[in-house]
Amino acid sequence: MEKLILFLKNEFPKDALEIQECIELLSQCIGGSVESIKDAFNKAVDVRDYNKLTTLQELLQTVDEIQIKLEDYTEQLQLDEEIEDEIISVETGEDDTKELPDYESLRVDQKIPYTLYDDYTHKRPAAFEIFGKRHDAKDWKEVFVSTCQELAQKDKTKFESFVIDKTMQGRKVAYFCKDGKGIRSPRKVEGTDIYVMTNMSANQVRNVIGRMLRKFGIKINEYKLFLKADYTARH
Repeated sequence: MEKLILFLKNEFPKDALEIQECIELLSQCIGGSVESIKDAFNKAVDVRDYNKLTTLQELLQTVDEIQIKLEDYTEQLQLDEEIEDEIISVETGEDDTKELPDYESLRVDQKIPYTLYDDYTHKRPAAFEIFGKRHDAKDWKEVFVSTCQELAQKDKTKFESFVIDKTMQGRKVAYFCKDGKGIRSPRKVEGTDIYVMTNMSANQVRNVIGRMLRKFGIKINEYKLFLKADYTARH
């Protein structure tokens, strides 16, 4: 596996980044099942079902082992900063100096909601919805920063705890920091003293938002994304 990962990073870095993003999403989804197992565990305690308690305990251990392995793969797939920046620039359309003549043909219905389980490679956002309110956003950086601001308004203390929460940081990069110099492309979250990293691909933004929602106890399907354009055909 290590040989394959090294080959992908050297020869097909874009594929390596996409695999890394998918693995991180898979890890989050598996992690979400932990809460369900915990609920079942508590119910088993209430009825003194010791056989089920043993089974659930073994399942939790299995989930932990799987996540550790997935995190190891994620770390191994981490690209050099310059290479990752170049790929992200292309995927988010930041390298485009002007819209294409057939831009209208790339537009999508901005009323159609998408979830945090969808793929957003080569797609441009129009807005996001949280707490039942829609917020316009011109790019993925704005989606991320504005979402952070909404969550910080909901619970500033919990949001600021992300700085010291290792599960909310990347293995080699920081997403949240009190010193803007400590992260890539920092943007300060309004109403806090926290800076967030904004140099991320669309799917990386998706993944970090998913982490934040879980920390806030917000169901993933309560957050919606709306798109303005799909550039997939161009690439």
